[in-house]
Amino acid sequence: MDVSKAKTVIIVLLVAFNIFMLVSNLTFNDAQSVSKETLRNVEMILEQRGITLECDIPAKSGDSHRLEYDRGGLDQESIAVRLLGGNYEAKENSIYFNSSKNIIFLADMKFVYTDSMVESSLSNDFDRNKASEAAYRFIEACGLLDGKYVLDKFEKKDDGCSVLYYIEQYEGQLLFDNYFSIELNSNGVVRLEYQKYKIKGYSAENIEQPEVYQTLLSYFNRSTDIVITSIDSGYKLIDEASEDVSISIEPLPVWRVIVKGEAEPIYISPHDISL
Repeated sequence: MDVSKAKTVIIVLLVAFNIFMLVSNLTFNDAQSVSKETLRNVEMILEQRGITLECDIPAKSGDSHRLEYDRGGLDQESIAVRLLGGNYEAKENSIYFNSSKNIIFLADMKFVYTDSMVESSLSNDFDRNKASEAAYRFIEACGLLDGKYVLDKFEKKDDGCSVLYYIEQYEGQLLFDNYFSIELNSNGVVRLEYQKYKIKGYSAENIEQPEVYQTLLSYFNRSTDIVITSIDSGYKLIDEASEDVSISIEPLPVWRVIVKGEAEPIYISPHDISL
């Protein structure tokens, strides 16, 4: 066989192999997805129970890996210096303050910061993009931007302040325990709520995570009158039973369901349903 024919055979084999891999990947991905017919049937059952969907039911499965948090808390003194500067006072119950700014640590991993000297502003130029840029600059300047965060919710208040709610995203998964909510206007940051658990990473074990359609049918198993506006997945710390600070804690994979008119989302873990 001459060189030209050998090259042609190799090219044909490579093309055939690539086609095989493409078909295999598509077949695998399709196997990981719920059929459209199943989702339509679920929507009909939920509608019969009085549940209106203003969003699609995710066809992809949620994550089933076990994630671990470290129990170590935030460095309160370091955060106080970064947010208040060097001139501040401290109280025994984890309160730090100066003439206009205040920090209250509500838990080892959570604090609220306020600044009473930020003047109100009704500037129309301070839109969502500018608010987001200002929020990121503030968090980054304070050394609190540890990880990748995505904007989850935006609200414009009557007093001109913008409220932005960010959630950490770790390897494509939302970590609902790690977030910051920042209220600001064109003159500065009025309020910051911040919570951060240190991530140890995924463990070698998995936990069974039911499909979202199974979760919805099991959890909303009675007649009701609600409107679901959003469904997504991530991790949430459900039970912090142990007080031993030397061990890690595990958030569970959850489906987050947002119901119209409700202040807080519903987090549904594998422990909340029975199949």
